[in-house]
Amino acid sequence: MIDVPVCIVGCGPIGLAGALLLSKFGIDSLLVEKRGEVNTHPRSRFVDTNTMELMRLLGLEKAVEETGLGPDWTEYNRWFSALTEEQIAAIPSPTFHTVPRSTSPAMPVMTCQDYVENVLLGAARASGRIELRYRTEAIDVTQDEDGATVVVRDLLSGEQSAVRADYVLGTDGPHSFVREAIGSALEAVPLPMFLQDVIFEADLSGYVEGRKGGLLYNATPRGMLVFQPLNGVTRWRCQIATEQLLPDDETVDRIREAVGTDEDVPIGIASTGLWQPTPGCVDALGRGRVFLAGDAAHVAVPTGGMGNNIGFAGIRNLAWKMAYVLKGHSPPEILDTYQVEHRPCALARIATGVDTTQRMAKIFFAFYAGQDTSEAVGETRQYADYDGVLLGFEMASGLIAESPGPPPAVDNPTIDFVPAVRAGRRAPHVWVDARQRRSVLDWFGMEYVLVGGASVATDRWRGAVDRVAEGTGFPVCWEQLPVPEAAPYDPDGLALVRPDGIVADCWRDADVTDGEAEQRLRNRLPLR
Repeated sequence: MIDVPVCIVGCGPIGLAGALLLSKFGIDSLLVEKRGEVNTHPRSRFVDTNTMELMRLLGLEKAVEETGLGPDWTEYNRWFSALTEEQIAAIPSPTFHTVPRSTSPAMPVMTCQDYVENVLLGAARASGRIELRYRTEAIDVTQDEDGATVVVRDLLSGEQSAVRADYVLGTDGPHSFVREAIGSALEAVPLPMFLQDVIFEADLSGYVEGRKGGLLYNATPRGMLVFQPLNGVTRWRCQIATEQLLPDDETVDRIREAVGTDEDVPIGIASTGLWQPTPGCVDALGRGRVFLAGDAAHVAVPTGGMGNNIGFAGIRNLAWKMAYVLKGHSPPEILDTYQVEHRPCALARIATGVDTTQRMAKIFFAFYAGQDTSEAVGETRQYADYDGVLLGFEMASGLIAESPGPPPAVDNPTIDFVPAVRAGRRAPHVWVDARQRRSVLDWFGMEYVLVGGASVATDRWRGAVDRVAEGTGFPVCWEQLPVPEAAPYDPDGLALVRPDGIVADCWRDADVTDGEAEQRLRNRLPLR
């Protein structure tokens, strides 16, 4: 019998990120994975702002950035009749664009799933708290009041063994065994389309110069084909609209047609597969001591690059709570808030992807009908311009105070984002040093942090934090913004921020008396 605090089934990016987060809290984990290697048919490319902030927390931000395409690839998404022929539209993609931004210390990155997975895997192998077992399959999951048991089988030897864990985390993809084992249902509806996914090698540099883009759609005579650069040189992914898997020779022919050339461009097919986008979310993100994350918990359409990023958001929400329970800081009930907080956010992002797909399809409908495409192009603006959904989400649960008023008004809640210090929101980024290298977000990750504005009664609040920390052993600390000009933080305000960067509560200094300060803090901390 193997004993470990957390057993993670599935060693993709989300499982690896979960193990790395737990390791930061001093929690050991065992990861088991049926595959024998990193995924060789990557489906995800976009690493969004929130995920890059997570990579920053893990110390992997620069390593992931180095795998990405440059800003010349991420400024636009483009639509053509063929890659070398008529350009139908070039739509700016600010959410994708790899350039510094005022809303975060981290830039989004357009890269490739296997590159990111390798970065995470390298960090996991360097950790002394993570054990990795490839070619190992979970064949049974049971649980009781004290823990869970996972029976695993070595796929090379056939040998079976039992793993006893306090908690089990299923990150084993859209066909999750763990999800089936706990009876959680994936509530998903297929879209009326089929796509052949192709990873291939070809030098297309002569055909894309001057018209680069994160996504290069082509309305060919035989239907839609979208090119996706993976390394910006010779490695590509494409998706072909087809209801049946095409043989390699016909696949190559369709690629050449979408390039718009009669030249004998060498094209090497690395891998291919047919699939139907089936967006949805499970009814239960966890039951008892077993939880789901990533594609085991929810599946997005490819449009907008939501899928893996929803998974990263979920694992960051869950990991600190699991660690706090295991370390005795908080009661097990806080794990129930994973479902309450994360599921609505996941559903909102999934819905945004579906909506964007439907809007984008109108460009093709209009083009094939010989109609003006300008109205459809205008409706597709949100394709890679959705910071409102990405950064403006607002959670609610028993761990989060109720906000006294409505959020900032915006014209388009999908696109428009106004940073605000509000309970349930991601804490806004501001720089806290003159060289703009350290963000307020860098204070978060391990502890609850009480952030005070420059004008608050420092001694009173620092003292309250120290007394709570010393009296309870709960991980909470004090930080103060160095200058009054730190909007949207109020110079006279305080914000209690969780390890995942979510504001748990906020108030004005003058609204709390000296005698109430410590209790105000205790009321919002998930003390055991």
